[in-house]
Amino acid sequence: MFEIFSVGDSAYLQAILNAIAMISCTGDYRTAAAVGGLIGVIIVMLRALLQWDGRGIRYQDLLLAYVLWLMLYAPSVRVSIEDAYTGSVVVIDNVPLGPAVVGSVMSNMGYRTTRLFEQGFGTPSMTGNGFADSLQTLTAVRKNLLSRVNLGVANVPNAGSDMETSFANYVRECTLTGVDLNQKSVDAILRDADPLNAIRFDSDIYMTQIYVGGQPQTKTCTDAWADLSVVANGNFATALEGLLQPTLGVPSAADTVPKIQEAFDALAGPGVVDAADYMLMSAIMPMFEKGVIGRHEDGLHWNKAAMVEQAIQQRNTQWAAEQTLFAKIVRPMMAFIEGLSYAIAPIMAFVVMLGNVGIRMNIAYFSMLLWIQLWMPILAVINLFIQMSAAGKMAALTTATYNLPSMMGIYQLDMELQQWLSIGGMLAASTPAITLMLIYRGAVTATHFLGRMDGGDYVNEKIATPDVISPAPVLNAQAQHQYSPLSAVTQTGVDKVLPTFTAGKDMSAAVSSAYSASEQATSSFMNSVSSTASKSASIASDAFDSRSLGNQIASSSSYTDAYNRQFGEAFAKKHADTGISADQFSALVAGSANA
Repeated sequence: MFEIFSVGDSAYLQAILNAIAMISCTGDYRTAAAVGGLIGVIIVMLRALLQWDGRGIRYQDLLLAYVLWLMLYAPSVRVSIEDAYTGSVVVIDNVPLGPAVVGSVMSNMGYRTTRLFEQGFGTPSMTGNGFADSLQTLTAVRKNLLSRVNLGVANVPNAGSDMETSFANYVRECTLTGVDLNQKSVDAILRDADPLNAIRFDSDIYMTQIYVGGQPQTKTCTDAWADLSVVANGNFATALEGLLQPTLGVPSAADTVPKIQEAFDALAGPGVVDAADYMLMSAIMPMFEKGVIGRHEDGLHWNKAAMVEQAIQQRNTQWAAEQTLFAKIVRPMMAFIEGLSYAIAPIMAFVVMLGNVGIRMNIAYFSMLLWIQLWMPILAVINLFIQMSAAGKMAALTTATYNLPSMMGIYQLDMELQQWLSIGGMLAASTPAITLMLIYRGAVTATHFLGRMDGGDYVNEKIATPDVISPAPVLNAQAQHQYSPLSAVTQTGVDKVLPTFTAGKDMSAAVSSAYSASEQATSSFMNSVSSTASKSASIASDAFDSRSLGNQIASSSSYTDAYNRQFGEAFAKKHADTGISADQFSALVAGSANA
């Protein structure tokens, strides 16, 4: 039985070898080889006819092709596929001898060479742990503890508890209150390596509300911190281990912290950073940031709260977009090309019967298998480079005043992790080009690899320093949308199809219309006042005359005036609701009589 180490996807390779075994057991497989042999005879005969050097027909090409087919593609053997990462083994029967032998020899050579490299390097092995495993482990911890959504049920370690709300309330109402009172400093909070002591603020005056189980509890900052620390170091830490277990690929939740500790020991040295504190601080940091936002909102600093919230959301989006580089780039590519190499075995059985041309194609085919198996040793060397470079940066962080795993230290570590993971991804993606350069000695592949190391121009200097003058093109295509500081974002050309308003012109017309209306209203008002004044003067004159006549009648001793006064009094009594006096009625009677 031949053993093949799968450096891509063992399940994918198993499906392909099963299909090859099924094809090789059919009559069509041998018919295809017979057709290939017939074409090979025709090619040899035509070549002999076209050659004038007298060498005749090259029967040896046909004989060699037939012998190779009988040796490589006619017999079938049993093959075991072992996954290079998980160690799982599957067995497949009736695989053609040629691909089975070459695949077994090449994969054993590549895989075992990689293992020897890793033993000599003395770093965490790529074959046992994965590519850039230490960096991937620390990144996975941060990525899966960024928010309430990532925490899931781990945010509720006890019935009725809410760790995010509790820590956010404590930071907002206790920790930052201590900062405002100058009893704590922001720098000390960010540099404290103890995740709980960093936010602790002892006070028997200030209070906060926490959710650690059962009903919400309002307690002093001192008592609240005591209850939070018990739950955080107990059930919450256990829940975090269970949350990270499937992500880190460990057998049980109890192996989560040792896995993280192994990553830190490989990068920073044994015992330099405590893995449990790193896990707990990674979970508390987003809660601390939420508490800062709440404090800004309490102080009505909406712009500061929005700024912090936007920064957090952008960071979370970036981390969520990141994927495991080995799983994203290298391993799928290796799985596809590895499966393709074995999948074309029936085609190579047909091609080998073509004679000299088919033999050369089969040599190239087996060279491709060698090319794939060289990827693992090269990746092991790249893994060593990433590991040692990241370890150097980690040493710089630990010797500085960042005090890993403090908040400031984790922020700095995040930047280093992203940088070296991106470098590792670029080098891992260049592995096929490196090995291809070794196999085929091609200058094109070397140029391609070196071109990946050339830094591109990612800065547009014209943003800060625009051109003084720029020639216009013959045809200038406008942007789909446009924006100006005094208008919203609009689609280009919308002013041609929609009504437009010019603020200056419209305001001038409005002012002119208002001024004209004001003049008309003023003129009308003055005319009305003048008419009213004339009427008032006439009424006043009539009233004066009437009053004078009434006084005269009242003071007269003639019988006529007495008679008029008598009628005036009678009218005044009868029409008392009018408010007209008896003298005024007497004057009216006298005036009427005179008329």
